[in-house]
Amino acid sequence: MEKRILIVENDLEMEDIFKEIFSDNGEEVFFYEETDDILELVEKHRPTIVILDYNLNGVNGGELCKLIKASGKHKHIPVLLLSAFPKFIYSNENVGNNAFLEKPFDVDELKTVVEHIINGSPK
Repeated sequence: MEKRILIVENDLEMEDIFKEIFSDNGEEVFFYEETDDILELVEKHRPTIVILDYNLNGVNGGELCKLIKASGKHKHIPVLLLSAFPKFIYSNENVGNNAFLEKPFDVDELKTVVEHIINGSPK
């Protein structure tokens, strides 16, 4: 199954890293530095998974995740949150994300987490 991975991450250096990580298996990667409308991007790209940096300019990744999960049409799409500041994730209310990974992350761990949440199994 071909994966379509939507990533919103404000560190532009991560774009090449994510594309390198996922392109070896033929996944399509859609990378955005920011978004004003996450649901528009989800509708446009129809991702298999959404990866969100928590610390974005403007609306944070947690709020974007809540929007996806509150949408009847897209709530089934798994969301992985990333952050170099895990205390924000652990101290905030549940935003509906399927998994969380602390930055810097191990590439193999990222691939494993993505596979697990796409397949609906716990990590």
